[in-house]
Amino acid sequence: MAKKPHVFFIMTDELRADTLGFRGHSTVQTPHLDQFAKDCAVFTNAYTSCPMCAPARVSLATGRYGLSHGVLDNAFAPVEDEHSLYSTMSQHGYHTINYGKIHFNTPGTFGFEEHYPRGQFAGGEVGVFGVTNRELLKNSVYKKNEGEVSLVIHGVNPQKPGETADSLLTTAYVERLNDLKDSERPLFHRLSIIDPHTPYFPAEPYASMYDYREMRLPDTWKEDLSTKPLLHRYYYRARGFDRLTEEDYRRSLASYYGLVTHVDDRVGQVLGRLKELGLYEDSIIVFTSDHGSMMGEHGFIEKWGILYEEVSRIPLLIKFPKSRHQGTYEAFAEIIDIMPTLLDAAGIDIPGGVQGQSLLPMLQGEPGAAKDEVFGHIFTGGLQREPALMIRKGAWKLTWYPGQEELHDRLMNDHYLKYTHMFLEDVVEGELYHLDQDPGETHNLFQDPAHAAVREALLQRLLAWRAGLGPLADLDDMQQARNTVNSYHLLQGDNLARMQTLMRAGGTIKQLGRAGAEKSR
Repeated sequence: MAKKPHVFFIMTDELRADTLGFRGHSTVQTPHLDQFAKDCAVFTNAYTSCPMCAPARVSLATGRYGLSHGVLDNAFAPVEDEHSLYSTMSQHGYHTINYGKIHFNTPGTFGFEEHYPRGQFAGGEVGVFGVTNRELLKNSVYKKNEGEVSLVIHGVNPQKPGETADSLLTTAYVERLNDLKDSERPLFHRLSIIDPHTPYFPAEPYASMYDYREMRLPDTWKEDLSTKPLLHRYYYRARGFDRLTEEDYRRSLASYYGLVTHVDDRVGQVLGRLKELGLYEDSIIVFTSDHGSMMGEHGFIEKWGILYEEVSRIPLLIKFPKSRHQGTYEAFAEIIDIMPTLLDAAGIDIPGGVQGQSLLPMLQGEPGAAKDEVFGHIFTGGLQREPALMIRKGAWKLTWYPGQEELHDRLMNDHYLKYTHMFLEDVVEGELYHLDQDPGETHNLFQDPAHAAVREALLQRLLAWRAGLGPLADLDDMQQARNTVNSYHLLQGDNLARMQTLMRAGGTIKQLGRAGAEKSR
């Protein structure tokens, strides 16, 4: 029996699909990924299932949507009977190894036989929320948004480029290849780096690689959000984006671009070593991200509460052995398709319950194999009673935000936006865009009578998709602990407080459960 191909999996965090040279970006330098793309199947319309870390990563691992596996925001854990790509690969003889971020919210490693956390290779001097090392902080220059969940949106990291956590992590990953090159077992060797996730805080030379004064801002950076869902308007204010200057947006963009090139150099380090060791040609190599990031579009930086293309689309490159199927593919792909595609390519049966589909039939030109629609959700439990949902079908895209009229009542009485005029504005329940005519998602047609038929058809298809998923995660458990005074709980999901309460009481994650069937709404 022929040996199964090695799989080398490189994953980033918060990397936009369009911020890459081979995708036509005129500013960002990504020479290593540009060269790598020539050997790959490049999916130009790949979508995440949720533009938030944990939900997207669990969807990638399980091949299932968040509504089914239960990780609806960063605070939730998957229901206990979920199986992962990594455990399936391990069961079929693969040596599964992870270096870096997991964020599955599982008690174990979800099928990795070995796991080396990012913090193991660095002292944690730079975290998502800023610089934690006091000496390093003295030499750091950065700006944080002045709002809830304040993040570093631009700055200069005084560390040397080889001293950053992701650089040290990549070096360790590459050095491990020396021990693995003659492995008798097929390898699933995964590198999961955080860049270009916040903090947008590159070290030199990346920090000054892009002149902020030359950055071109998106046309919508000062957009009037009155036609957008109320949740968008809330986050724009609550994150303090209304207090940012044009210079802040330009500097943020330049910092983000610097991190993207930093990522590209790390990828080049991995690919170069695979070639030196003779592991490149016959292996499957994947490059992707969990979601994207806003860089000024509609006034947003990073993500939260939105489903725009900038956060929903992801880069997806797969190099198959001997560079088979190389080329650019415009058919839709979803993050849940990665699991079944890799199993299919390795000759492993796809487990029952997987909702994604292998992309190999489409790559092989089988009639009817290409997807014509994709789906997604976004949820923050402290603010929503159920997830907002998204469908893209052809050039049309619809999002639906149920229950927004309750947002005001969910805020604490001393919240600075409570009892303000923003809640007297119209509640817009969704968005509708024709992306060929309006790629910037500027003109919301959701309430336009002329497009009512399109809206209703897409909404009915969205509801039919949800109903067709089978048993869903139980939303009833999300209605508790609404009054915990904790901004992280309020903005990222009240299940954080619920899980803490359960654990203190000796409960288990299984208590989050799964409903026997979706309740009618």
